[in-house]
Amino acid sequence: MALLTTSSSSSVRRSSSSRLVKLLAVLLFLTLVTIQFSLVARLSKLSELDDPPRLHGGSKHIRHDGNKDTQSADRGAKDNTSLLQDEERLITPSTSDGTLQGKERLWQMLITRNVTQLYASYWNSVPHWDAVTNNIHRTAPIIHGLETCETFQKITSDSPSQRRIAPAGLFNTGTNLLSVLLEYNCQNPHRVEKFNGNAKRGHGNEWQTRWGKHTPARYRRTYSTSKNPKYSVDEVLPIVLVRNPYGWMKSMCRNPYTASWEGRSNSKTCPKLKKGNNQWNEVNVKFGPGQTHHKSLGHLFNDWYGDYFYSNSTKDDGNERNTTAPFPRLIIRFEDIIFFPQEVTEAVCKCAGGTLGHRADDKDVANGTFHYVVRSAKAGFGHGPQSHRNGLIDSWIRYGSVDPQSEYSPHDLALAQEVLDPLIMDAFAYS
Repeated sequence: MALLTTSSSSSVRRSSSSRLVKLLAVLLFLTLVTIQFSLVARLSKLSELDDPPRLHGGSKHIRHDGNKDTQSADRGAKDNTSLLQDEERLITPSTSDGTLQGKERLWQMLITRNVTQLYASYWNSVPHWDAVTNNIHRTAPIIHGLETCETFQKITSDSPSQRRIAPAGLFNTGTNLLSVLLEYNCQNPHRVEKFNGNAKRGHGNEWQTRWGKHTPARYRRTYSTSKNPKYSVDEVLPIVLVRNPYGWMKSMCRNPYTASWEGRSNSKTCPKLKKGNNQWNEVNVKFGPGQTHHKSLGHLFNDWYGDYFYSNSTKDDGNERNTTAPFPRLIIRFEDIIFFPQEVTEAVCKCAGGTLGHRADDKDVANGTFHYVVRSAKAGFGHGPQSHRNGLIDSWIRYGSVDPQSEYSPHDLALAQEVLDPLIMDAFAYS
């Protein structure tokens, strides 16, 4: 009897162990399946992140459409597949198939950077030149302040090798792009000769103005980003970037830098120029010299650009305003360095007494060729996540076909029109 009990107990234990092993096997299988799906998803995501902006500099591989079935039942599905393959194939835009028509100017910029192919769907998203000029309201760049070029050159005539060019502008206005364009394409011949083109900033192009590129111009003579500056305030020509304020305010909502105001994180209501009590929504900004205060984001735009646009004798009574330049400077549009980079760079360079020319140490483009900036000019801490930064083609798509006013409700649009300085708006075709 005891033997029977022991045998029965062992049988029960073996049966339990068998069920446990099967359960563990099932759990292990499910775990492996989950891990596999997770890895596939991660690899797919990494592939998307690592994929370049659909530019190819030499690949000749083009995916062709599959054979078409004549049966009507399958025609719809095959047409969709064919369309997808057509849009995802690599192409070289051509007049023969119509893919180059209306985009010749843009394609020429890419060719200089050794771009030979790109994805059809990506190129199809690029607007035609007529659409671009209609959206930015001009067929040529606007360069405000050319009458001050002669004054700047006279001031610095005793020591022309000391002349500098430096970008300035509010946050999100393209100052980094302008800096790179100037660094590659503009040279102060007097400075190049003096330093054999080898000294740091030997070509005369500074990354920012002496008082800081984002710092209001009212601090031009009282604040310096360097404790031991190597040039005077009058030896630098500020190249001020202005951007369509409707698009600029939305960019500030996405990346406000050191500006703060109520409701900036709400993408639906930002920039929220007024509060619910009909009072202006105050904006505070931290600059190098200290904090500034403005009635709203629109007022910040007016205040900051007013320092560069108006002279000190401005009568701010709403009727009379003196638009005489307060000091030598140029004010250019953000949109124009995207669509007219060579024309703008040449005008800026000439204004400062420089020459447009290819740098000897620049091996990325052929000699005598203008160096267009294809990739994003922004890099490093403080410039927001990669998803918020754009290369040249992405900028063509975003700023060449989308009217920034379309992102505003009629109420918010009316508020913005009430705030924004009409003289500045008219001067840069933003009205």
